[in-house]
Amino acid sequence: MTQRRLLTVLAHPDDESFGPGGTLAKYAAEGADVHIAICTDGAAGSVTEEFESSRGQLAEIRRLELEAAVEILGAKLHMLGFRDSGYIGDPANEDPQAFMNIDGAQATWRIVQLIRTIRPQVVVTHDETGGYFHPDHIKAHEITLAAFQAAGDPQQYPELGSGPYQPQRLYYTVFPNRWLKLFRLVMRLRGQDVRRMGRNQDIDFTDLGRPMDELHARIKTFDYWETKMAASAEHRSQGGGGGFAGWMPRWLQKRLFSWEYFIRACPPTPNGERFRDLFEGVENCSTDQ
Repeated sequence: MTQRRLLTVLAHPDDESFGPGGTLAKYAAEGADVHIAICTDGAAGSVTEEFESSRGQLAEIRRLELEAAVEILGAKLHMLGFRDSGYIGDPANEDPQAFMNIDGAQATWRIVQLIRTIRPQVVVTHDETGGYFHPDHIKAHEITLAAFQAAGDPQQYPELGSGPYQPQRLYYTVFPNRWLKLFRLVMRLRGQDVRRMGRNQDIDFTDLGRPMDELHARIKTFDYWETKMAASAEHRSQGGGGGFAGWMPRWLQKRLFSWEYFIRACPPTPNGERFRDLFEGVENCSTDQ
């Protein structure tokens, strides 16, 4: 049977670990060929205090952090190298070379090339909101969706020479809004402004999360939570994955966050349908666990 192959396309160095890292580690450990494409260099992002003096080397720092994290997850890395657009409302958003402003066809070409070379059955990316409306996340969603639709069409990008290939599944990584209800309550009790969260205060927690009935796949990652945490810790310039739940005891974090959630965008899936495996229903693919 054909080896399982998964390609995830995400915006920034750290998105692979802070986001679906448990799922990526799980499939890699189970023998799948897992590929991670990161669209930007992360050079315009915020940094922890110890890295403030190293902003001029931030792209290289984050490349090394990313390489170490992806190795821990057991995946293969593809860096597209587009310029980070910065946080929401950052002056870096105005740079014409920023990822959010580049020609979509140029970036889509790169993803089509990866799809036709790797030939994954499953592709994963951000949802249409980018998770928290970050412009780079939204751009990654747009180009991945376009590439997913174009990769199997022999009339599109024939110059690639690798021949058309159509992946069977497209998933968006998301998180349920029921988590956010709990965290909004806790944050308010702690005196925090839930509309201005994150290091740059650019995340509105009242506008995040997806209803449970919209989520199609729930992947149990309990056995890979420590792997995800180890990969996240490599992103030292971005806080090492402590995040908004860093105040919780690790045992409680593991218990609460050992599930990762996805929407299946293709083939279209009715709300209420549930999967425990991103490869469920995929043809000509190994099901060995």
